[in-house]
Amino acid sequence: MKPRMLALAALALIASAPVFCDPPAAIIISENGVFGTLQRAPVEFSHGAHASGMSCLTCHHDFKDGKNILDPGRLTPGNPAARCATCHTTRAALEQAFHGQCITCHDKLKKPAGRPGAPRVCGDCHVWKQ
Repeated sequence: MKPRMLALAALALIASAPVFCDPPAAIIISENGVFGTLQRAPVEFSHGAHASGMSCLTCHHDFKDGKNILDPGRLTPGNPAARCATCHTTRAALEQAFHGQCITCHDKLKKPAGRPGAPRVCGDCHVWKQ
């Protein structure tokens, strides 16, 4: 009986591995496949700084009937479920998804504390690297 329990525990650990996967510290948001030639610099997004203390489902989503049904275990590097462009497939939709997420959240940070807040101007996030 013990070997069977051990095997079940090992299987459970392996099956849950994606949930415990560390997200990348930084992501370069360029999506040339949707945007084509970029008119602005790609955004270097500090995933680690933004995601600390938040649920993955704060930003990542798959809405059905008004509920976010995305399984956070699917958010592994390389999995299309982790990429905005998987569902937001046109230039306008993807730009709105990025800007809607970023600017809305930055505004929320600013208002309650009465502080200047996070970047909201194009050149604050879209910075060409030398």
